[in-house]
Amino acid sequence: MAARESLKILSEMPTVLRTIELARNTYDFTDQSIAQVHADCRDGHRVACRSGCTYCCMVPVAASAPEVLSIAAFVREQFDDERRLSLARRVEANISATEGMDMNQRDRVRLDCPFLEAGQCAVYEVRPIACRGYSSYDVEDCREDYDHPGTGVEGHTNGLRELVFGAIREGLAIACRSASVEHRLLELVRAYKIASEDSTLAETWWSRPEAFEATTGESVFPGPWSDELNREFEEVYRETVSDLERK
Repeated sequence: MAARESLKILSEMPTVLRTIELARNTYDFTDQSIAQVHADCRDGHRVACRSGCTYCCMVPVAASAPEVLSIAAFVREQFDDERRLSLARRVEANISATEGMDMNQRDRVRLDCPFLEAGQCAVYEVRPIACRGYSSYDVEDCREDYDHPGTGVEGHTNGLRELVFGAIREGLAIACRSASVEHRLLELVRAYKIASEDSTLAETWWSRPEAFEATTGESVFPGPWSDELNREFEEVYRETVSDLERK
């Protein structure tokens, strides 16, 4: 579903509005699917996530190019010069603090997301799929993970919700790969910096496969993690394309 709908948009002429539409449609689909999951599960648990709770806003986030570009466009439209400058400083500080770290090292660091302002997500309306998909049934699990990062604390979550948002994110990536545009998951903060410094990128990323090169793979995530992720995605991509062709 996510792959088919995304491909419809990607098949049209590239414009800023189409890039934003691609991200917004994916957000809406994610929100609707997650709401349906909770309506159908009836497992007796209630999501513990509340406004002002930021434990999950301190781990690295991966996002697609359309999501990053949607956030950059939102900041340009909604933030004044002072807020944009303050955000840019936080972005630079985050990048400096994580430079050269592999995933194991990053998992032991808890840094505030640069998009946090006074404990609130400043881009909540256009937050990435990963942020929409994650939730916790127990805030004590989140606090334990924050206090002891990288020690394998298991969070009590809705597994079906995570499966759904993961499938939607894969669907968007598959559509982008099929349309020969940037399909890889990008490190959110570094990718946002690139998008924020180039106001033309929302329209031209379709023909610039190198635009986000510095925000993925070995340059950002040293070690085997990035290669493993690429191999897993290519396998899912081939299977999904075969399924779509059969249908």
